[in-house]
Amino acid sequence: MSEEAPETPPAKPRLGERVAAVSRRGREELTRKGGIPDQAHGVFRGWFRKVWESRGGGLYAVGFAVAFLYFEINDILFDDIPQLTRIDVMSAELVGFIIEFIIYTFINMGLAFIWPVWVIQWQPPYGLALLIAAFVLFPKFVQKPMEHWLFEGKAPPPPKKREKKKREKRSPRAKGE
Repeated sequence: MSEEAPETPPAKPRLGERVAAVSRRGREELTRKGGIPDQAHGVFRGWFRKVWESRGGGLYAVGFAVAFLYFEINDILFDDIPQLTRIDVMSAELVGFIIEFIIYTFINMGLAFIWPVWVIQWQPPYGLALLIAAFVLFPKFVQKPMEHWLFEGKAPPPPKKREKKKREKRSPRAKGE
């Protein structure tokens, strides 16, 4: 009688094999038609169009979007990804990570609102000159092409005018009543 060796479960792929598989899949998504770049272009354009309209459609809107993306990408690459590699996915640490990510996104939004301060502080005498030059040159050279790209050749919607509420004149108070 010969003993048969018990079947061993298939071995888990090694880390290098998993990284290679993810890399192949990522390369596939980046190069195929209709992949991530094609889809992201529409998503980014839609997001940027909303920012453009809500922030007044000028240099401030562009600065806000660029600053927000800069702060978010910097936060994700240098804080979140290293932290994710140390987190056990099935633990409470993941919940804490998600809450922390949301909080830092709001902080980054607040920092993006004051992007002109960041430009001025970047190089004290030159940052202010750069900001002034941007405010002068942006409407002349950049705003029209950007509107053309954002609104796909159509005219952008007219800016919303805020109507002031008219106060009713109060009748003079009657004395002695």
